[in-house]
Amino acid sequence: MAFYPQSGAERITFLKSDNFDELSKKLAKAFGKKMINIYGECQASFDGRIKSFIPWGHRVIILKKDGSFLMHSTEGVKPVNWQLPGAGEFSFSVEDDQLKIYTLRTKTKETMTTHFRAIHLVFLYDAYDHGTLNIYGSEADLVKYLTDHPGLIDETLQITQTEYETPVGFIDIRGVNSKGETIIVEVKKRAATPEDGHQLKRYVESLEEKDGQKIWGYLVAPSFPSKVRNYLSENNLKAVEIPWEEIFPTVTKPTTTLDDFLE
Repeated sequence: MAFYPQSGAERITFLKSDNFDELSKKLAKAFGKKMINIYGECQASFDGRIKSFIPWGHRVIILKKDGSFLMHSTEGVKPVNWQLPGAGEFSFSVEDDQLKIYTLRTKTKETMTTHFRAIHLVFLYDAYDHGTLNIYGSEADLVKYLTDHPGLIDETLQITQTEYETPVGFIDIRGVNSKGETIIVEVKKRAATPEDGHQLKRYVESLEEKDGQKIWGYLVAPSFPSKVRNYLSENNLKAVEIPWEEIFPTVTKPTTTLDDFLE
């Protein structure tokens, strides 16, 4: 394991923001080696197959060591403008008494230009991060968790199969209770819907017709709207509420955007 003796304060270098000529040179030298954070008033334009422009406003720019460019406004979690890592060249200069950050996408020859007419704070962050993101908590993980903790569904449940195939689809969990009665379980990661109840009812009816015996159906979800609870109760099906967020904290997976296809 690597050892990093510097404290957080020692890793941060504040740069003077009143001399754009000197600042542009220091930013160019730090780019790709340290994280760059710039707070100020800027405008930006993108010129290519898609054209965009954002007028003057107070924003924060984050330039990461891999060449990622993120421009955040005062609201929202997503950047209002960005550049993918390694997408192109960066340059820092002064133009018309403004700090200019210019990027060129080498593959598509598209450009993004950002002008700062006022900078309130700029610092370099000598950051490191050797961790990797592990995403878990899919419905398959939930089923695995329940096979290890069957008592959450029914105190006497003994699980015999998972992903049990029927003519109308795959049942997440099949087992028996202490009376030898068959229990089937449908597992949902998000709030239960009426369609989930209909789906479970089809599974129960299909197995009852096939096996000729009573089948107990359970629907597992983190929450149940009253409409769904009523439907389950009317059809002799059971609702089991499990707060999955407390067991598997949600990690949002990156989504595909139009920008991905422009690469």
